[in-house]
Amino acid sequence: MISLRFLGCSGGIGGAAYRTTCYLLDERILIDAGSGLGELSLEQLASIDHVVLTHAHFDHIAGLPLMADSVASMRTTPLQIWALPEVLKILSKHIFNDLIWPDFTKLPNPFEPFITLHPLPANGPLELGDMQFTPLPAHHGIPACGYHVQKDSVSLAFSGDTADCPPFWEEISHIQKLAAVIIECSYPRRLADMAAISMHLDVNSVANRLSQLPSGTAAVIVHRKPGLETEIEKELRAALDGCDLRLPHHGQTYEFS
Repeated sequence: MISLRFLGCSGGIGGAAYRTTCYLLDERILIDAGSGLGELSLEQLASIDHVVLTHAHFDHIAGLPLMADSVASMRTTPLQIWALPEVLKILSKHIFNDLIWPDFTKLPNPFEPFITLHPLPANGPLELGDMQFTPLPAHHGIPACGYHVQKDSVSLAFSGDTADCPPFWEEISHIQKLAAVIIECSYPRRLADMAAISMHLDVNSVANRLSQLPSGTAAVIVHRKPGLETEIEKELRAALDGCDLRLPHHGQTYEFS
């Protein structure tokens, strides 16, 4: 079983209803670290050992520098951050640079840092305990990926932020017993041009892809832009009648087995 808690799954902020991308897996692993990370207590934050990033856009990393600072004194081992090598370079150059934020990869000293940055394995999946993370293609204009997450016989596919990406759908079509696809849908049909400009997905693109999912695979819709959620949901439900369509809000937990 994989327990997936949506700490944040919105495409923006605005009041208590909106938290940006941050998913908690089995209590100790995060995918992304957006503003949803603030939903956790200090003790829960300190128990996180690994953060696996899809890309370095701010809505996916906003909580990461603050988390490192908040729990540093509570941990005896570094917080480990995993990502594509290009994403780690962005973090080092633009975030943990002693200008925007202290370089916690060298504090309190380079031999015992508060955080460590790790590139995803070049060959084979990243293994974190009994969970495996395999990068999936994404098309977002900057270094980015999605993930195939597997634990025992349960598999989930995360798109990350992306425009339509045929290689992503080709790769997940070969996953056995795919329990769910966690897929972004930022815009309704009338804003398809905005989706294309920003390299996100709109209802048409998502509906076309999800209609081809095998029976029994849940479609979990995330990254809806604030104020557009109802319109997106109405259009998707009309287009995907009979699909196991789920539209989570922050704080919800889904269990897949």
